[in-house]
Amino acid sequence: MRRTLHQNPGFTLIELLIVVAIIAILAAIAVPNFLEAQTRAKVSRSWSDMRSMATALEAYRIDYNAYPYDMGSGRVAPRHFYASPFLGLEVLTTPSAYITSVPKDPFIPNTESFPETFVYYCENMEIPFGPYANRVIWQLSGFGPDMDADFNFLVYDATNGTVSNGDIFFWGPGIGTGR
Repeated sequence: MRRTLHQNPGFTLIELLIVVAIIAILAAIAVPNFLEAQTRAKVSRSWSDMRSMATALEAYRIDYNAYPYDMGSGRVAPRHFYASPFLGLEVLTTPSAYITSVPKDPFIPNTESFPETFVYYCENMEIPFGPYANRVIWQLSGFGPDMDADFNFLVYDATNGTVSNGDIFFWGPGIGTGR
């Protein structure tokens, strides 16, 4: 049996529109989940990098009986900016490599006004009062998913949604992770 022009197999316009609509619905469901997965991955990377830096800080303290100085700025200064004892986290990489490189905060906005690394603060003095009395502590903090550097101890909590307000903190030794 011969086919005529009108019996040619193919898709009608309605069938094509239905397929396009189904693909659009699936994309509308998948894209937000993909973006949220990226945020969760960045948060996990922040925690992992901070744990690595915590290990390096504690190894440094064992060798030098003090944590690296930060000059109160919390920033990692370039080598030419401060004298040798005031290099912040950069001293963890040289002359003894406690960590190969200082990790970058994955939530840093692309502006020149912010450092690329996590913020480090340590006074190298024992806290005279409170629950952490007679301890020397340090703090690492990152921007968090809201990418707002308020650093007022509003701790990011993933249970509030992946873009909730707050920064990621890591305190040491033994004080907690800010989770």
